[in-house]
Amino acid sequence: MELYERVREQRNSANHFAKKLGLVITRIDQDYAEGELPVDRSFTNPQGSVQGGSMFTLADAVGGAAAGYDGRRIATVDASFHYLRPGLHTSLLKAKTRMVKSGSTLKVVDVSVYDQDDTLLSEGIFTYIIMNKTIFE
Repeated sequence: MELYERVREQRNSANHFAKKLGLVITRIDQDYAEGELPVDRSFTNPQGSVQGGSMFTLADAVGGAAAGYDGRRIATVDASFHYLRPGLHTSLLKAKTRMVKSGSTLKVVDVSVYDQDDTLLSEGIFTYIIMNKTIFE
């Protein structure tokens, strides 16, 4: 099994919070990741749109997967997140990344969150610190 698939499987199995939500990292490649979060009524706010924290959580998890694509442990040190559209009638959130800076200590990742129809709902820039241990230790 190739490294990226091992990392994806480990991130999905070890992230208990994500598992509770149904959040899944669907793809990891070098400096890149994608993920999904199924949405039901329990994810909506009183206005009927997807709770913003759900979008942020998906973006942070997928951004972290991109930053730690090689299996190194990472931690979020900063984030700037923008809600562009309400997630009305949303059944699935999808996130995709773009690496902005891939340094040896810090990685900066742009993450876009879409609904099931590929409508852009939110976007953020996340900064992660790279640690010396791997997720396999």
